[in-house]
Amino acid sequence: MKQQIEDLVATLRKDGFRVTPQRIAIVDYVMNTEEHPSAEHIHKVVQKKYPMVSLSTVYKTLDLLREKRLVNEIEVNGELRFDPNTGEHVNLVCLNCGMIVDGIEDELIEIQNKIAKKAKYMIIRGSLDLFGYCANCRSKFES
Repeated sequence: MKQQIEDLVATLRKDGFRVTPQRIAIVDYVMNTEEHPSAEHIHKVVQKKYPMVSLSTVYKTLDLLREKRLVNEIEVNGELRFDPNTGEHVNLVCLNCGMIVDGIEDELIEIQNKIAKKAKYMIIRGSLDLFGYCANCRSKFES
């Protein structure tokens, strides 16, 4: 992962973007978290070390990561969340608390490959977002 961040920093410099410690901290956090954070959450985390970092810098950095296809967006209850796992996987998204859990299912990949083959389609990357209620929230509704 460290090499990926160094490569991204080099690419940003080559493309003419300023590479500040704040921007590196944003990239490092997003690429190394298992959470699916919002821009506001990323801002709060990075602001602890870099109090002057702006929310605008966070959004611009996330836009760059999205353009480079290093993060995916997931909309949860009207809020954009960012997922550094751009490989084939399933996101289980709780509609109540907003928790997102990653999962990889071999059967899902098999189905995806069958669909692609039948449609003569080459899949480059993908994810599937399934919305429902996590065990904790579901138990609140069942009581």
